[in-house]
This record gives sequence, structure tokens and C-alpha cells, in this order.
Amino acid sequence: MTTPYGNISLRLHSQVRVDMTIDRAVRITDFKNGIILSLNGRGSEVALLHPTGRVYQYGSRVEILTNDAGGNNRCAKMWYKGISFTSEQCALVYLVDAAGTRTTIENFLDMRQDFSLSVFYSDSRQGAYYIHEANSLFKAAQHWITDKGTENWKINNVRVSQTPNGIVSIYRNSSRCQLRASPSNGTASLTTPFLHCTASMGQTPHLFVRRGERRMYYDGANFIVRNANHSAGFNKKNQLTLYN
Repeated sequence: MTTPYGNISLRLHSQVRVDMTIDRAVRITDFKNGIILSLNGRGSEVALLHPTGRVYQYGSRVEILTNDAGGNNRCAKMWYKGISFTSEQCALVYLVDAAGTRTTIENFLDMRQDFSLSVFYSDSRQGAYYIHEANSLFKAAQHWITDKGTENWKINNVRVSQTPNGIVSIYRNSSRCQLRASPSNGTASLTTPFLHCTASMGQTPHLFVRRGERRMYYDGANFIVRNANHSAGFNKKNQLTLYN
């Protein structure tokens, strides 16, 4: 369907919805698990909202929030200086740069709100004026089902696929940008030329983010950041740990 905002919306099975703008911004909402993936039209901003954590990449910066069952959430920021990180129960902020790990002074974004919509609408035309164009794109869409029962749509050169067990995949720009969500087990992944991140929930939760030589990994207890050859983070007791 097309919406009053001039967007295209696909309501899929397994409580999943896919929205896209006429400028090919895309957003996946997994209502069952509370997961949202969002990518703007230019691919310069992405958002991942997941029960295990949140990721917001805008330009050259990546802000990360990991959710801790005990309330001690951790924050990290990948930027030109390296990776800054801290936790809600830590009074210090640390920076891992080319020289190693040291304390620093740094602020982090408040990521508790739903910032996926601002990413979705960034650099995209929207509003009632564009409903006609959205309708034209929708009418020109292709739809087919494979022998294994996977449904496929191609709308405005964006391909959306959903398997019989609910896994949704979106491919854009010859697969250089990929979004994937599985409502059956709560996993999600997002890949662009600038960023790669994955997340899972349940008994083995994790959040992984990679941008160039910078990485962050969280397994529900241990929190580790890596910048080139240097790694540091917090262990399950929230103690600063340096890794070789």
C-alpha cells in the first residue's frame, strides 16, 4: 500500500512491516521482537534498535548502546580519534586509539528514543505531494514466489524477500546494502559500505559492530572494543580489562 506520507509500505506475515520512501530509504519493523532496522536513501545513516542494544551510524561516527539486564548499560562511540567507551556505573570514559587505552572526556548521544524514523526520513522526499509518484512505483513493482516458497518484491530497484519462516531480507544497490531480520529467533543484521552489525537475543545474546579497523562486541556480560591492534573493555564485573 501507499501511505498518506508518500511512502510505500509492505505488511508481511510474522508481524513484520517494510517501509520505503521514493528515494529508496528502507525500514524493517519486527513487531514480535521489538526490532527496527533503518537505512536512509543515500546510505550515509543507519539505525539498529534491538533488545540487546542500539546502533546509530551517521557520516563517519557510530554511536552504540548495549542493554544490560542488571541496568549497567554500556556506551561506545567510533570516531576519528578511535573508540570511546564507558558504562552507566563507571565514572570514567576511556579512549582506545593508536597508542593504546587512556582516560578521556567525551559525551555520548541519548539513544533511548526511537531515532530510526529520523534516519528513515533523512534526505528523502515525503508528504502528500509525492503520493502519485509512490503509487506509480508501487504499480510497477514486481512480485514472484520461488519454488521453496520465498516471496520476492522488487520496488524502485529495492528487492525485498521473505522466507516461509518469516526471515526478511532487503537488498539495495546491487546488494551493497543489506538488511535482514528474523522474527522467529530475534536476530538482525545490517551491512553497508560503511558499517556491518549483527544482533541476537535469547540465551546467547550479542551485539557486534564493525567499521573499518574498529570493532565492538558485547555478549550480554563482557563488553570489548578494538581499534587496530589495541583492545579494551569491561568484564562481567564491570572492571576495565585490557586485551593483548
